[in-house]
Amino acid sequence: MLLFLLASPARADESLYERLWPRVPDGHQLSLEDQITDHLTELGNTLGMHVDVLSKDMLQLQFDGRRRRAYVRVGGGDEQYLTFRLASDVLFKGDRALINTRLDLAIAGRALHLELPELEMVPAEYRGDRGVELRWPVFKRTW
Repeated sequence: MLLFLLASPARADESLYERLWPRVPDGHQLSLEDQITDHLTELGNTLGMHVDVLSKDMLQLQFDGRRRRAYVRVGGGDEQYLTFRLASDVLFKGDRALINTRLDLAIAGRALHLELPELEMVPAEYRGDRGVELRWPVFKRTW
């Protein structure tokens, strides 16, 4: 009987402790995969910012690792004489990249704006050599 009375208050103190100071719930931090993705995105955007500055706004790179997107801009020029700009938005899905490209060309004030069809880039192998296969649809239908 005496042992029962001595053990009882310890259990009451333990439950009181749990009620007053509950543990921090698990899972409120980013997963390791998301942390690595965020760090690589930050590293890529820092590199892109330096490339932008070094090329005097002729080449721009921007990455979004969470949404698996990249933005690439190339070009520049003088509005009065010649301007060339190529902009691509790249979406990575699995092992392929979907690329939407826009081309702007201006000569002596006359401008041409082209939106090219979506280009698909997938890895390929031919006789042991690795490369990429570019798929550029001439006609595209959806069912």
